[in-house]
Amino acid sequence: MFKGSKIRLTAIRKEDLPTYRQWTSVESFGRFYSSSPIREESEKNATQLIDDHSDRSYRFAIRPLNSEDFLGVCAIEEIEWPHRVAWTSIALGPKFQGKGFGKDAMTLLVNYAFNELNLHRLSLTVFSYNQGAITLYESLGFKHEGTYREFLQRDSKRHDMHLYGMLATDVK
Repeated sequence: MFKGSKIRLTAIRKEDLPTYRQWTSVESFGRFYSSSPIREESEKNATQLIDDHSDRSYRFAIRPLNSEDFLGVCAIEEIEWPHRVAWTSIALGPKFQGKGFGKDAMTLLVNYAFNELNLHRLSLTVFSYNQGAITLYESLGFKHEGTYREFLQRDSKRHDMHLYGMLATDVK
């Protein structure tokens, strides 16, 4: 359930946090992962990745099959159990983007959401300039459901944020 063809999903460990915090200050990570201004994540905020043990959030580290290297994070969050809906996200470290790790991780995450957690719907947002992520999500069966027009400003330009969703019946 937690092993793909290239990666495996594990718990996020305390020793992963310094790397994660450093990534948040790197443009090629921060500008795809968050609408917040780029800055190094505080230790307190980063620690919340491993300290949240509620039944509304499942967060994972992404690691290669044969090592303990930390490649990124993915999550199923804000689960509304009465409705069986949740949000999902993924972020790979700058050196690990575009190598197929994201597709492998998202495939595992979608399978876990629908087949283990018995969710009915997953939602996500993606910035319009993140074409790699859009291609990935659509290849997995996520459907474009709407656009938050001119949602954020980066480098003096306005950018849309797209809403995508997937139902259990959409799984490819």
